[in-house]
Amino acid sequence: MRGAGRLFDGKSAKARDIALILDEDRFRIESPDCVLVRDGWCDDLRNENKNRRSANLLLSVAPDDPLRIELTDPVFVAEVKAYCPRLEARRAAPSGWWKPYFFWIGGAAASVLLIYFFVLPMLVSAVARIIPDSTREELGAKAEDIIIGSFARRGKLKQQDAVCANPAAMKEIDALVEHLGDGFKDGSPITSITVIRSKMANAFTLPGGRLIILSGLLDMADSPNGFAAVLAHEMGHAEHRHPMRLMISNAGVAAGLSLLLGDISGGTFIAGFGQMMISSSYSRDFEREADKTAVALMKKAGYNIAPMIPLFRKLEGQNEGKGFGPSFLQSHPGMAERIETLTKAGHEGGPAMSPDDWANIRTMCKKPV
Repeated sequence: MRGAGRLFDGKSAKARDIALILDEDRFRIESPDCVLVRDGWCDDLRNENKNRRSANLLLSVAPDDPLRIELTDPVFVAEVKAYCPRLEARRAAPSGWWKPYFFWIGGAAASVLLIYFFVLPMLVSAVARIIPDSTREELGAKAEDIIIGSFARRGKLKQQDAVCANPAAMKEIDALVEHLGDGFKDGSPITSITVIRSKMANAFTLPGGRLIILSGLLDMADSPNGFAAVLAHEMGHAEHRHPMRLMISNAGVAAGLSLLLGDISGGTFIAGFGQMMISSSYSRDFEREADKTAVALMKKAGYNIAPMIPLFRKLEGQNEGKGFGPSFLQSHPGMAERIETLTKAGHEGGPAMSPDDWANIRTMCKKPV
């Protein structure tokens, strides 16, 4: 079977006349002077004409070959269709067809991971460090007011009664934090300390160096050194501006840039940030950095950090399976890793305060205000 057609080589728009010959399941393409141009199996021919209503055929010879054969003679077209029943069949995907997609998707995934794990943290850190101190202090003060109000409502107390007001005990806590702060080059990053009545055992810092202690921590801590170690840990967060970085990371860099311009007018945003500081957790890198700082501060102050181990075990046991807990335990390095870090720190050092001072602090929220 032989018929006339036109050949497009896929390299130029110019067509040339050819003859298509079908013989014993094979095809041959010949030039007008009978020179062989291409040959192959009839089963490899496919109709690439997207206009299925057209009477013409536009044949391809292989999946990855741009060569096309156009047949317009209706009689020869009918003969070719009858001779080659697989003209309309879908071609099998060529070997390795997925590789470009794999590399494209892999490259996109790698870009996302690069942005998430390297670019975004660097951007968050940079924005957090250049936000004016006055903005951080105002943000921290507003967040603290909202947090106190939240715990007052939970305990059905007036806002002023939600704060444990015991001047003697607060003086001891202030002295403890100040002494621990001597381990920093520029002194303690803590600017204010507030103890709130709550059954929750927790402590966390807010932007601007505001330290919040929930009284449940005083009830749970058996040793002043365990309590001091928790405060040292939170001082590490404050020193490295982790609260600000957590806020920007969770709320978005856009919110951080807004704060950079001094815009903290959104009450809903402040309220959400206050709740975030109570329930959210830092990254493992932030926690390791704060743990390392706590060990250094306790050693510098001459306090034995070992009592922190049983306190952490009690806190972990209390909150196991509840999906929440102290901010200094959530999403932290594994407890085994933390205990190993504290064990390596040794048992050198003395008590963080006298038994009488510690007893006064532990009961500061139980005395009449």
